[in-house]
Amino acid sequence: MGLSSRLTEFLLKKVEEQPAPVPDVGFQPELPTRILDADEPHPVSDTVSEGFASEGQTFVICYVNSQGAKSTRRISMRALKRTADLRILLVARCAETQKMMGFQADRIRYCMDMNGEKYEPPAVFLAEIFGLDPLDAKLLASEGTSNPLPWPPPDQTYGLLRAQLRHELVLLVAMSESDGQVSQAETDAIIAYVEERAKTLGIELDENRIRMLHGYIRRLRPTEEQVWASIEDVAARTSKAQIEILEACTEIMLADGEVHTAETALLEQIRADLLRG
Repeated sequence: MGLSSRLTEFLLKKVEEQPAPVPDVGFQPELPTRILDADEPHPVSDTVSEGFASEGQTFVICYVNSQGAKSTRRISMRALKRTADLRILLVARCAETQKMMGFQADRIRYCMDMNGEKYEPPAVFLAEIFGLDPLDAKLLASEGTSNPLPWPPPDQTYGLLRAQLRHELVLLVAMSESDGQVSQAETDAIIAYVEERAKTLGIELDENRIRMLHGYIRRLRPTEEQVWASIEDVAARTSKAQIEILEACTEIMLADGEVHTAETALLEQIRADLLRG
């Protein structure tokens, strides 16, 4: 068994058993008696082009559905779509109901990030984490918003970096996340890895890009599809490149001082197999 089969089996089991995401602050969900928003029809027109970066992003939303029922819940993104009437739709798995749901962006009253920071109105926060251009970003404004918000253009260099490293980040986060959150120490270790890779790619990381990466890593809860795609990508690389990623996974898992014996043993066995060719 090589990297692909062994690591895929292990990580998919982790994703399946993954506990609900845990914000840094105390959080109690609030749900209406009947979850009406799950019944709302959302004819979808197309996928927002920038939406690939949304998958796995996890945060809290306060949502008001078409019946006026308000709820607060943790969601993990699966896709960002545009409805037939040109509204932005967040397709996400709700941690409270364990169901896939569609949430209209203009009905979200506020978002809370994993560090507890609250964004009200949420449009600028959503535009940044999804990397939307100003035209699509304006569709995120909540109903009743009278004054247009300033929409800074997306950082194309940051978007390029995240696209270049998306498979590595998925594997690093999937290996480190085991209790519903990625620790601060693990996040710092992943950032250090990204800084080295950015140098290799000739991409400059300024303070703002570090901030955005930090939030992206803390919010990321890799999906099954992301794990499959990432392992296929890494398995196609040279043995040397695969070993470097495995070593990074081990270092990041150990960053918080907790030794995950089964995980480190698996990575070492795969590494040994690769070295033997």
